[in-house]
Amino acid sequence: MKKASIATFGCKLNQYESQLMAEQIKDEYEIVNFKDGCDLYIINSCAVTSKASKESRNLAKRILKTNPQSTVVYTGCDSYLENLSGITIVGNSYKNNIKKALQKNFSDTSQETKTYPINILIKDFEKKSRAFIKIQEGCNNHCTYCIIPKLRGKERDKDMGLVLNEIQSLSKFPEIVLSGTNIGSYKNLKELLKKIDALNLKTRIRISSIEPMYIDNEFIDIIADGRFAKHLHIPLQSGCDRILKLMGRDYNRNFFERIAKRCYDKGIFIGTDVIVGFFGETEKEFLETYRFIEDLPLVFGHVFSYSKRPYTAANNIKMKLEKGPIVKERNAQLKELFLRKFRQAVETMVKKETEIIVESTTIKRNNQMYYKAISSQYFPVLVKEQLNGLVNVVINDFDGVYAYA
Repeated sequence: MKKASIATFGCKLNQYESQLMAEQIKDEYEIVNFKDGCDLYIINSCAVTSKASKESRNLAKRILKTNPQSTVVYTGCDSYLENLSGITIVGNSYKNNIKKALQKNFSDTSQETKTYPINILIKDFEKKSRAFIKIQEGCNNHCTYCIIPKLRGKERDKDMGLVLNEIQSLSKFPEIVLSGTNIGSYKNLKELLKKIDALNLKTRIRISSIEPMYIDNEFIDIIADGRFAKHLHIPLQSGCDRILKLMGRDYNRNFFERIAKRCYDKGIFIGTDVIVGFFGETEKEFLETYRFIEDLPLVFGHVFSYSKRPYTAANNIKMKLEKGPIVKERNAQLKELFLRKFRQAVETMVKKETEIIVESTTIKRNNQMYYKAISSQYFPVLVKEQLNGLVNVVINDFDGVYAYA
């Protein structure tokens, strides 16, 4: 049997779609880890930042150079931005029909490949301790820095009945992650979550990144009171109202602060995204963001230095754009702050009970081997036994990186 490898960059949505492609070709190809010597390579690319695009393209070029007889397919969001010689380039819709992309000299990144239907379901999530489900695709928002609406197309939802069926079919996994390009825009999202909870499955449901403007008290209460992971990732991007307006973000500091504090009161750990070095950001405005985050009950943070992307409205902003050492220093300051906040938050969990899922990953710590687990609140926990399913444990220690149970 021929061998195939799939490399996945970027978001949880891409992880779902890589599984979708693997299931389409598994009758003809053995799916193996990404390495030299395969007959087929599929690169599921990302374009959210210039760094992500570069990493995706560099891998494709390296594979073509070291495996000239192999078929290399380049799909995902960066497929619309790059023309790689000798490589089959196809848009996102071909993840639903990847076999068509294997035809000789085939290539298609037309506009139609961004607006395809999303009614195909996956059957498994092989070699993983948790599964991902795509409930929504596309984004109608117009954040000035973001290229993704240009690459993923208009918003469309997966039928609620199909979502519920897919969840039930994957309920052997102890955790299922609901994902989408802009998951909060899913029509009747709160109704969907209530119906998922009513299934009464022995599975934990985690919500992937959701924008703050879709969150209200009822949504937070559903997450806090139901069979959902007690963790939400809510992008902030800036703690300065002027910068938020320049970014095209449809909320302000006060709104974000209210939902963050409501989550904290309900026992939900919050992660976020922050962009530093956006157009016109002054040192004073950066410090405004820093102090805002410092005062909020946030636990996790992804910090990005602003990356110019083609086809975005930000490219038309005529303001100063800080470069180099200044942006790097702001990035480092926020990362240090988030590390401190993470440690403070997890420290509060010592002697408390939480629900974990144990993975197959092993980690050596203090000359002892542990299995890595993920808590409901999303912090890493080390345990000595490879326990199955969802397990309630008491956190008995924390070393600043890992909790122990």
